Amino acid sequence: MSDPDRPLPRLAMLRAMTDRAVLDQVFAHGRTTRAELAAATGISKPTISESVRRLETAGALRATGTDQTGRRGRIATFYELAADAGHVVAAEVNQQGVRTVTTDLTGAVLATERHAPDGRPITEAVRVAVAAAGAAGTGPVRATAVSVANPVDPVTHEVVALPGSPFPEGRLRAEEVGSGVLLDNDVNFSALAERREGAAREAKSFAYVYVGAGLGVSLYVGDQLVRGAHGLAGEIGYLDSSGSTLAAALADQGFGRPDAPSLDVGAILTTLDRAAEDAVAAERLRLLGATLGRAVAAICTIVDPDLVLLGGPAGSRGELVAEIRRTVRELTPGPVRVEAGEVTDSAALRGALLSALDHGRDGLLRAVAES
Repeated sequence: MSDPDRPLPRLAMLRAMTDRAVLDQVFAHGRTTRAELAAATGISKPTISESVRRLETAGALRATGTDQTGRRGRIATFYELAADAGHVVAAEVNQQGVRTVTTDLTGAVLATERHAPDGRPITEAVRVAVAAAGAAGTGPVRATAVSVANPVDPVTHEVVALPGSPFPEGRLRAEEVGSGVLLDNDVNFSALAERREGAAREAKSFAYVYVGAGLGVSLYVGDQLVRGAHGLAGEIGYLDSSGSTLAAALADQGFGRPDAPSLDVGAILTTLDRAAEDAVAAERLRLLGATLGRAVAAICTIVDPDLVLLGGPAGSRGELVAEIRRTVRELTPGPVRVEAGEVTDSAALRGALLSALDHGRDGLLRAVAES
């Protein structure tokens, strides 16, 4: 027999949709009233009132006072997200260590931390950093997202260790960091940040090209991220470039580090800084832009994206963008736009946070539905 207290499937779905609409407004705007919620969502005031009562009973919302402006009519009660509704953690792992940010479910920052490399195993270092970040908020940690510089298998959700990779995250194990941790490649997270908040908001399709210590591409067709069967789509460092890999070709041009199989970001930035006044640096920049531009042109020829965004500590520099754009225009048949990304303050960490917020908010809604 069915549980008489359990709502029918259609009713449960309608309640969930209403609760989602209400919480989305709270996530976006913070403190609000039932009348404002009804006006913003187009949902009837009685239905909004029922949802607010349900969310308040479940501990997701709390009343925070009344309208004291002295306006005539009914006194409006304000509601906002409950302080203990939960929070999320995002982490970025790279050669500089682990950087974390903790926010509530509206995205308000509660804490940020940097953990320098200290010789500990990478899994332990990430676990400690994530645990410390999780303790910075009240209520449950609703989601944790970790950005790594290596690809992530789309089936197992484990980090893939690449041959010759300078990054240690191939030894990272998600289940050892914490339950339900979201792992993804830093370039994918950076592209997500550009899609949601940056230069790719209106693009029908785009490629995000990262140029830093490593090389990578993230490709969006519509709103669908192309990962590949093994999570290896976009590993352009392994592309053939005149008989060697692209990464090796750039190293041969003097942009590789002697102590690690990665690009020397400092050498690239120095070249960019000197190119306007130094003929040798200008020629090195031209060669660098042409080499990267041929790889980008190959992607454009195969995929024909609406937009190519360049990011990373070197990729977003205007001098390099101009050289890559010149090569792409010479080699591709279509009018592809090549621009610098707009999310420049740790785009990977920002993308990880956006992903954590998506999952954390979904988690709160599931908790409300189950309460």
